Amino acid sequence: MDWASLYSLFVCVSYVSSTKLHEAARVKVTHEGITRFSFENSNHTLMKLVGTSGNKIIWVGGNKVLYSIRPTQSSKPRQVNLSLCQDKGKDSNNSLCSLRISLLREGVDGNLFICRKHDRNTECCDLGSDYSPINCFTSEHYEPDINEPSLLVNNMLYFTNSEKGLYRINKNDKNDNIWPQANQAEQTYLKLIAGKGEDKVYSFFAEKHKSKDGEKWIARVSQSCMNDKGGNKNVLQSSWTSTIYTRLFCGKDYEFTQMIDVATLDTDNDTKMYALFKNYWNMSAVCVYSLTGISRIFSSSGFNAANVPPNPRPGTCVPDSTRLSSEVLMFMKDRPEMKDSVMPENSPLLFRHHHYTHIQVDRVRNHTVLLLSLESGGIHKVLEEPVFVIAEYLPFPRRTHITSMLLDASEKRLYVSCSNEVVQIDLQRCEDYGDDCTQCSLSQDPYCIWNGLLCTSIAKAPVQDFISCGKYSSVFVTGCFSH
Repeated sequence: MDWASLYSLFVCVSYVSSTKLHEAARVKVTHEGITRFSFENSNHTLMKLVGTSGNKIIWVGGNKVLYSIRPTQSSKPRQVNLSLCQDKGKDSNNSLCSLRISLLREGVDGNLFICRKHDRNTECCDLGSDYSPINCFTSEHYEPDINEPSLLVNNMLYFTNSEKGLYRINKNDKNDNIWPQANQAEQTYLKLIAGKGEDKVYSFFAEKHKSKDGEKWIARVSQSCMNDKGGNKNVLQSSWTSTIYTRLFCGKDYEFTQMIDVATLDTDNDTKMYALFKNYWNMSAVCVYSLTGISRIFSSSGFNAANVPPNPRPGTCVPDSTRLSSEVLMFMKDRPEMKDSVMPENSPLLFRHHHYTHIQVDRVRNHTVLLLSLESGGIHKVLEEPVFVIAEYLPFPRRTHITSMLLDASEKRLYVSCSNEVVQIDLQRCEDYGDDCTQCSLSQDPYCIWNGLLCTSIAKAPVQDFISCGKYSSVFVTGCFSH
């Protein structure tokens, strides 16, 4: 065996042996493929990125400001006027005229859905094509938080308050609102997901657990029925009667318990949850769960409680929850938890010496790519299987805290915000890996391919145009680095 073949075999075996653990990025990108969006005369913190499929707009919001960006037309953001002051005689800067954006997300119609706090009321609206509010409704005594997860299903708005729990507002019926029970533990909500083909909502959150050994964070998921009407006048009136809980398990040897963020990836028959964790040993991990597996635990596991009501099973969706027996309602009042934890589909994806803060997930040519933000403000593009840090993007000139990430999967672009800036990262920029076939193949980037002349995006070169790199380099192509 000659040296070239031996070297190729050694590299291949090395990467296979580190399938679940990787540390350093192979390539660092500082300027190439990165577009900056400047916000002139803005003194407000940018906290949230939202994409809307109906009009291909990227929305950038904070508590006091909203901008729209049309990436295909201009790199200059447009500020949207959101004043609620109707009396033109008043000074728009008067404290009596204050307003606070409390929720931003994509609406049912593909446009922006926004909630604004004004005085003691919260007004929620869709934004029309001319940025004017339409289909508005007002909710008293309910105030979402722009940093908290939310979910919009038909006429129902679900949102969380980490100090209290999950809320539901019926846009068409003010008497059909549900609020959480009093919370006994510190929580941080991360994601709300609607079940596929079932009228259930799943809440992912981290909960601080106190024991004789001290405090630690526990990853949890709850299941609630969307048609829950609350209990009767004596027990759980206008509160959830269907919410049941269980724990998400991630990592036996390193004990990853603090869940940081959750991203979803839809498949043909299921939804995958990619949960980002950290532990006390300077490590990060990603564990993958399926919505089918989570639903199975809730429907089949026993409860960590005695005297479980037999009929209906706690957590079962019923036509009218106000007619549930006092026995069932009292049981549900104690936050029933399942005996079985939700296990990840595979072993955790481990990362040493990296503290990640956000996660987004994309699927490219039967490969899953993770996009993970670093505490320093960098971004790692990571191949899931085998675990490999393809590239590290350094989009900001100095160390900064990333406030939000948004993936445009159709255009293969990642949007990242800090407090005063937004950048767009082109995930299909392949020339960064070099100008020969071997370098292109070694990148292991599913977005890229060698077309015989250069390393280029798969959008520009169909898979069937792939050309082998030669006698020795083909080890990478047909073996462990196969695309």
